[in-house]
Amino acid sequence: MSLSSETVEHIDESLRDKKNSVGSEDRSVKATSVFIGEDQVDIDANVQYTGILKKPPFGSKSYGMLTRWTDRFFVVKESFLLYYDKSEKKSYETKKMFNIHPKGVIPLANCTIEKWDDTGKVGFKIVHPSFKMGNLVLVARNAEERDNWVSILQECSKITWNNAQLGAAQIKQLEENTERISKERIEYIEKLAAEAEARKHETGKKEELELLAKQLEEEKAGMQNIANQFKEEKEMTTQELQDAMDAMKKLDEERRKMDQNSKELEENLKKSEIEKQKQIEILKKQEEEKVQLAEASNQLKTHLESMEEQAKRLADEKRQTEEQLQSRLQENEKKAMVFEEEKKMLQRTATQAQINLEEIAVLKEQTEQELGKTANILELEKKERQRLEKKLR
Repeated sequence: MSLSSETVEHIDESLRDKKNSVGSEDRSVKATSVFIGEDQVDIDANVQYTGILKKPPFGSKSYGMLTRWTDRFFVVKESFLLYYDKSEKKSYETKKMFNIHPKGVIPLANCTIEKWDDTGKVGFKIVHPSFKMGNLVLVARNAEERDNWVSILQECSKITWNNAQLGAAQIKQLEENTERISKERIEYIEKLAAEAEARKHETGKKEELELLAKQLEEEKAGMQNIANQFKEEKEMTTQELQDAMDAMKKLDEERRKMDQNSKELEENLKKSEIEKQKQIEILKKQEEEKVQLAEASNQLKTHLESMEEQAKRLADEKRQTEEQLQSRLQENEKKAMVFEEEKKMLQRTATQAQINLEEIAVLKEQTEQELGKTANILELEKKERQRLEKKLR
């Protein structure tokens, strides 16, 4: 196989252009990763972007006047978007480190980042088919800040394992081309040597042979330099590829950890919702018990009125008993009024308990105390009624 010097130079230039292209693609997906020890809480590493954004609750389908927007501190780290309480921003600016326990993590790989201005707010939307709770909408302070976020997140969404594999395949192809061209150079040098030897025998001119030999040596030295350069470039490319692969492995490990944190947060939200439903059912049962107690009190009052009518027909010797019964009836009416007021108060408390679940325990304890008192009163009235009936008989 014979190649001219112009052809070899053209191949060299093409090979360098291809290597530079592959190198730039490799650097675009190369991530900065820091090992996290068992006792280390924060990561001291470069991040791509940080700032305060307004976030609605996950799973929101509409964003009207009643939507609750919360300020969160967001950090972009490679292909992940992490968010914290707003107070975390001060700690980050002071330490220049970000906490590895965020409130939530959004993987950005293969996500679509779109501008969002549906309700007059300046924001953007993160879309991915695997988001089961719906797409995420975030709102910035102004259009310039929003555009910065969109630009950064679009770049970070390109960091995927497939891109790293593509870079590795191109590096491998580059190595194969380098080896092939090296063989072609050796063949070309051997061809030049053969031609020089042939010219030496054909012409017999010493000066021409010396000039040709000198040119051959220069060409050989140049080829050797080029071969050395290719060898160095190959080693550098191999090292860059290894660094990129190591970074992608660490990045994939961080992604798995963050996915696990996200699943734990979802499970905690589901458990909270289940506990909330249980407390609501308990309140409904308590309301039903209150209605039953009210009905029992009304029945007792009706029965006592009937006893009062019968007592009026008794002789004078039963007046004292009638007065005592009347006094107790008045007390019962007062207690019924008190119980009614307490019932209204419990109803207001029950309404408030639906907003703040933390007051359920206190409400339950108060309700049980009142029910105990009412039961004791009903028991005493029952015994008193039996005593009066026995006495009347």
